[in-house]
Amino acid sequence: MKRLFLLMVSVLLLTSCATLNRQPTVITDLPVVKGITAKSGIRSVGLSWQPVMDSRVKGYLIYRAPSETGPFERIAKIDGRLKTNYVDDGGFLKHLEDNTTYFYKIVVYSDKGIGPSSRIVAATTLPPPKSPTQIQATSGLPRMVAIRWQPPKDNTVVAYNIYRSTKKDGPYKKIGRVNGYVNTLYIDKGLKDGKTYYYSVASVNYKGVEGELLAIAKATTKFKPLPPSNLTATIAGAGKLKIFWWPSPTADVVKYRIYRSTTDNYDTFSMVGEVPSKDLSFVDSGLKPGKKYYYYITSVDKDGLESKPSKIYGFMTKPLPLPPTGISVKQVGKSVVLNWDKGSNDTVKYEVFRRHFLIFTQKIAETTNTYYTDNTVSPNTTYYYYVKSVDKYGQESEPSPEVKIEVK
Repeated sequence: MKRLFLLMVSVLLLTSCATLNRQPTVITDLPVVKGITAKSGIRSVGLSWQPVMDSRVKGYLIYRAPSETGPFERIAKIDGRLKTNYVDDGGFLKHLEDNTTYFYKIVVYSDKGIGPSSRIVAATTLPPPKSPTQIQATSGLPRMVAIRWQPPKDNTVVAYNIYRSTKKDGPYKKIGRVNGYVNTLYIDKGLKDGKTYYYSVASVNYKGVEGELLAIAKATTKFKPLPPSNLTATIAGAGKLKIFWWPSPTADVVKYRIYRSTTDNYDTFSMVGEVPSKDLSFVDSGLKPGKKYYYYITSVDKDGLESKPSKIYGFMTKPLPLPPTGISVKQVGKSVVLNWDKGSNDTVKYEVFRRHFLIFTQKIAETTNTYYTDNTVSPNTTYYYYVKSVDKYGQESEPSPEVKIEVK
């Protein structure tokens, strides 16, 4: 189907060219067209002339040439002697060139031939629209640049095309369009942080003709804030670490984000907290005892730009206390006395557990001593005991070795 269409267009073009270029007979007594004027347009020339009222005249033939000496090519046939204007816009699938002079002549035609040539007139098509020569690009905006320009003194301008490059010498790529002669602002968004861009603006007239890129302006987007530094940590409780840091030197930082991982690979971190910039610490909780955790912190400025991560730091949580050792048990009268050795230096108390009937276990005491007397035992009963250490954060150790006694 597409091939058939192209074939038909080709045949029509060839037929038209043959028809237009065939030289008709000149009849010298037919009148000459007078009063011809040619007016410049955008990629076009407007022609007008005085009507010829001779009844033999059926219409007019219009010829165009690139110079006054020719060669002239017939470009149009006007049927009817009363129509006295024509706009030459180049014809099918082409247009006249910008700022180019074209020469025209017109003759009448009858059933038997054409009349003598009119005088030759010329017109120069309008040049491309004037593009702005003054452009400003605003730096320091977050991931965007504002471009402003002065409108050129050209009443054919109806819009502007905006071009951008990462190099002053290009290449420049069209990134947007602003419609309207007096609309002279364009915001280029979605840019990279701290990167320099170059801009130019081309005017567009009402026929879509674009002017040259005359002026160039550059701007650099806002840089990311600097991250905080010098992270330290203290144990803040059972499964808790309090992280401290030095503030970011960037003035407009409004908050900090805290990231954590169990490895020192940046790809494995996730955010665990956020604090305002006036706070230079964060308590991370719900951690496992005796485990190393890795942290980095970022700064976030008032425009929402987040810094690169700080250096990674690793901190250990408080381990569980060691269980008591050397536990012993003996019967003294009707009671059972337990003794043990201190497990850890940070132990603040001990919990004593007793089991009998194989499965029934209960905590029977808490004490700060390294001994305990159980006065609630029954004769002829077997008991099992173990002890746990408890640190100041309430963390319990693993059970001590279990001891057994048969009460007499």
